[in-house]
Amino acid sequence: MPPDQCLHRNPDVKSTLLPDGNVVLFNDGNDWAHTLNPVAAMVWEFSDGHHCLGDIVREILSLSDVFQADVLTEEISVLVDEMLDSGLLVAEGAIAGRPFGESAK
Repeated sequence: MPPDQCLHRNPDVKSTLLPDGNVVLFNDGNDWAHTLNPVAAMVWEFSDGHHCLGDIVREILSLSDVFQADVLTEEISVLVDEMLDSGLLVAEGAIAGRPFGESAK
């Protein structure tokens, strides 16, 4: 996914913040539930249509000096790909649930 492509939360996905900082997502479209750790929950929150992948990484890096930029970038990229594949997130330009750039078959 290009680092300048913005991400949106799927409006069919409901989120619940748990007391331990984890977040549970429930996708009405496929009846799947997903649990996000606090870092993944930040990715979810920043996926508001105004933040691109690169912005999200920079925001999370600015919150803590614990993360190494290259490691965090790779881990968030993998996470975002998984969230896109599972329908939790939608990339800017996606149409009818298809990832950006993928045409109808």
